[in-house]
Amino acid sequence: MLVMKFGGSSLATADRMQQVIALTAAACAGRHAHNPGEDQGQTQDDNRETVGLVVSALGGVTDQLVRLQSAALRGENADAERAALGNRHLDLLAQLPSLSEAVQAQLRGAIGQRLQQLDRDLDGVRLLRACPDEVQARILACGEQLSVLIVEALLRARDLRVQLVDPATLIRTQGPVLESTPQLEKIDALGAALRTLPVDVILLPGFIGADERGTLTLLGRNGSDYSGALLAYALDASLCEIWTDVDGVYSADPRRVPHAQLLDSLSYEEAMELSWFGAKVLHPKTIGPLALKRIDIRIRNTLNPSAPGTHIGPRQSVVPSLARGLTLLDQVALITLSGPGMQGVPGIAARIFAAVAREQISVMLITQGSSEFSLSFAVPAREQARAIAALEQDLALERRSELIRPFDVLADVAILTLVGDGLHQQRGVAGRFFAALAATRVNVIAIAQGSSERSISAVIGRNESERGLRGVHQQFFESRQRIEVFLIGTGTVGSALLEQLDSQQEFLRAHGIDLRLCGVANSRQLRLSNDGMAPAAAKQALADGEAFSIDRLISHISNNGYLNPVIVDCTSDADIARAQLKALEQGIHVVTANKKANTFDMAFYRALRQTADRQNCRYLYETNVGAALPVIDTLQNLIKSGDALQRFAGILSGSLSYVFGLLDDGVAFSDAVKDARSRGFTEPDPRDDLSGMDVARKLLILLRESGQLAELGDVDVQSIFPPDFDVGGSVDAFMARLPQVDAYFASKMQRLQAERKTLRFAGEIADGRCRVGLMEVDAGHPLFAIKGGENALAFYTRRYQPVPLVIRGYGAGAAVTAGGVFADILRTVSFHPARKSD
Repeated sequence: MLVMKFGGSSLATADRMQQVIALTAAACAGRHAHNPGEDQGQTQDDNRETVGLVVSALGGVTDQLVRLQSAALRGENADAERAALGNRHLDLLAQLPSLSEAVQAQLRGAIGQRLQQLDRDLDGVRLLRACPDEVQARILACGEQLSVLIVEALLRARDLRVQLVDPATLIRTQGPVLESTPQLEKIDALGAALRTLPVDVILLPGFIGADERGTLTLLGRNGSDYSGALLAYALDASLCEIWTDVDGVYSADPRRVPHAQLLDSLSYEEAMELSWFGAKVLHPKTIGPLALKRIDIRIRNTLNPSAPGTHIGPRQSVVPSLARGLTLLDQVALITLSGPGMQGVPGIAARIFAAVAREQISVMLITQGSSEFSLSFAVPAREQARAIAALEQDLALERRSELIRPFDVLADVAILTLVGDGLHQQRGVAGRFFAALAATRVNVIAIAQGSSERSISAVIGRNESERGLRGVHQQFFESRQRIEVFLIGTGTVGSALLEQLDSQQEFLRAHGIDLRLCGVANSRQLRLSNDGMAPAAAKQALADGEAFSIDRLISHISNNGYLNPVIVDCTSDADIARAQLKALEQGIHVVTANKKANTFDMAFYRALRQTADRQNCRYLYETNVGAALPVIDTLQNLIKSGDALQRFAGILSGSLSYVFGLLDDGVAFSDAVKDARSRGFTEPDPRDDLSGMDVARKLLILLRESGQLAELGDVDVQSIFPPDFDVGGSVDAFMARLPQVDAYFASKMQRLQAERKTLRFAGEIADGRCRVGLMEVDAGHPLFAIKGGENALAFYTRRYQPVPLVIRGYGAGAAVTAGGVFADILRTVSFHPARKSD
């Protein structure tokens, strides 16, 4: 026998209700529910089977009833809400042409009678300004009682034999009226009379039961799933189908995690854990009765009946997997009790939870230190005040004697839970879980893991919960690692970077990286897109952007829960450089080609690194010294491994490498500068390169990276020009005067060539001094052959003597620098080693 349960979303409109009837008729005829399009004729052959059918209230009706009851308690009429409720059902009837006028008239009368009873109950509540549980149960049950009348009429219009079951005759309960507990043994016994009925459909309104006195009770909010399970239990069904508006159970809430995966199967135990910790597809209590009789469950989608759904069954019938799902339960409060009266005192935990249980408050999570000095537990946020009041009452003596400290309450937290039967089968699962939270900059407040090792939970701040959910989901369920790029600066380097991001999208996706350009800015405008924008069109998109503000950008990233955000600074702006520290303080990775941040005072230099370490994020600046050459990383590794820098000499400017290389070939100095400028190797104003300040900043960074304390003023920057040469004025004026120094450089080159030497513009560290300027080198020097835009860095260390460690390669051109920035961006995903679930 098959039991089908349809929720409110499946009954929300006339079309959806007709779909429910079609699916039910197909099941009665012995046809698969995923093929409802075939002939639905009024078959009366021997292939028919009895189907149990449970229906909820129309979508949204129970919420309307809650609002009506609340208004009545306040003494208000809420006539518009009450009229809308009645009209909703009457309008639905008018949209059901399969019902004859006589049947519709009969239904209108029955609906009117039930609504009159609702009005009487609401009038009583309004008069007394009180609502006993029995009255509240009658009010909230009205939705199911109305919808089942319409469904019964539609089934009979199909010529199906229907037995409408009064829940009072089957769903026997005990305990609180609004959260009653079914008596399974009695339900099983009462179900025996239904199992042999010669009918097509056994129809039951969900959510409703009755106690031994016949008083109407409820199974708890959203309890229609539970009713479906109880009917399947009573009928000894082979399968219970829960029909809803999603294709099945997902690895996470797809509304919160866009890449959530549909699960083909779950064990009973996994499904219970997922539903308890917030999965919305199933009521938490649904699994219990079905597991007792080993009745299979399938979650189906009324709007997509061809989808196979998710199968839930005994563990041995489910393909094992490391992790099955991830849930986020928000609107939680964490209460912590601590003090000497907690330590080694028998029965104190029992007293704590007895006080909470007396108030009928559900405890969602418990964690206790091995010292027994403190105990924490989580309750629904709405129950926090009642829980505290109960504890204050029961532990008043301990509180007065200060054996228990004032209760610590965190009212804005969430519980993130990873669920899977296979969690205990593989080492390191907890490590991966918490590493993913750390990588997404989420602080863990409390931890709990069941002895079955089927779930592991972390209490985290609610404001960080979305980010934590996506981060852990990526770690366990996604094959691609996320990078969200926010580019500042669309000049030569920024533009080249956008071209590279665009050309590499397909390659990155094939290699498991989901790189999204979520923001782009220049000095005037900012364009943001949570879902990402095409890099090729990013500069054009700026025209429709907002006014640029670095604080606005950082605030946007911090408040939108990005998983792996990276601010990329491709400017030379000092204000943007200083804002890098603000970004790191918010846990945002920073990749920068802007050298200024690393050459501000030592206090700022240290703050950048300390903040990055504290916030567990990356601060990457490889292009600050050698464009795409691995200079910073190489030097850092040397220092970390115990080596020490003793001396350094390097050509650190690709543009000046190109200029002085041309002098070797006899080109006049002014012509060499013009050539380099025309090729885009220099800044628009060549004096920015020729002044040596750019090289001085690079040298300072190397000095600091080697562990020395230094400021920019400690670098001796020597002018390459004769003392009497005027370097002032406009760029055009400077370029016009430049031929005046051609003879000066030609004379130097003539003398050096006679000595088999050449002239290079370099930075040098020796004997504790830093110098930037012209260097005369012979053929045995590592820098002798460096020209044509190449950079070369010679590190003399304790290990690399007398032959230095030389790093050499091109250092000029926007594409080279952009490539180095791109490489740094990709290094941020090393914090997120995502793997597919086994």
